[in-house]
Amino acid sequence: MKEDNIKRSTRKFDPVKESRYWLPTASEEHCKKIGKKRGLRLIEVIDTEAEVLPIICIFEGYPNE
Repeated sequence: MKEDNIKRSTRKFDPVKESRYWLPTASEEHCKKIGKKRGLRLIEVIDTEAEVLPIICIFEGYPNE
């Protein structure tokens, strides 16, 4: 696998303490699709191991919406 510079971890996620732009999804693939669609670079993927939308995608910057 080529180096994509995306940090990956499995941990609890605290949405109150997170100041970067993030979205919950079902998989890392969804993170990549969202990033591409919105023109944002995916910088971190957190697997919270939750039953619904376990993956937190963290992006660099904010969307122009």
